[in-house]
Amino acid sequence: MWGIIALVLCVLLLLKAISGKLKINAAERVFDKIDIPCSILLIVVIVIHCITTIKVWDTRNVMVLVSGFLAAGMIIVLTAGYFLKARLRDRWNLLDRRGALLMVLLVAGHIALFAADFASYKKSISAIEIAGMDADRLKDGVYEGEYDAGYIYAKVSVVVENGRIRDIKILEHDHERGKAAEAIIERIIEQQSTRVDAVTGATNSSLVIMKAIENALGKGK
Repeated sequence: MWGIIALVLCVLLLLKAISGKLKINAAERVFDKIDIPCSILLIVVIVIHCITTIKVWDTRNVMVLVSGFLAAGMIIVLTAGYFLKARLRDRWNLLDRRGALLMVLLVAGHIALFAADFASYKKSISAIEIAGMDADRLKDGVYEGEYDAGYIYAKVSVVVENGRIRDIKILEHDHERGKAAEAIIERIIEQQSTRVDAVTGATNSSLVIMKAIENALGKGK
């Protein structure tokens, strides 16, 4: 969400720069009224976006993170330079031209890398097939299994005793808003099968956890 807001603000500021270069007076008057509030808000949004991203570093491609932080840094430098342009003088003109171009390239690269990474994540989710594995033919024991879909990762420990799933522990669960999906282990123990309904509002995390449990049970054949 914060990334989208930052992108919208960047577009508004770029439109201001374009209208100034093209001498579109009507547009310039409008943008002159919002450029300072937009600039300040942009820095605040970027800082919040970077802070919230820290929580999900483990689930993000390193190139997405690097490009994002470089783009954020360039935006902050340009915004700070805008407020200091009277003191920077000619250096501001150079920073404005080259910095703006670099910012556009970094933002575009960040968006492209994120889009590719997100598409890979969606592909991993769509590839999950739940076979509905039962425990009645499995050997007794404690089995660990995991599944990594990119943005979501789960590692579980499953206890099988006398042909029944006695206990399931979630050892690791990397997610953004999928905490509710952990309730699915109760359904699996109750129905003694991995083929159960996903938790509403946390479908993807539910699928990843179910697949991790199936992978664990697969070791007990």
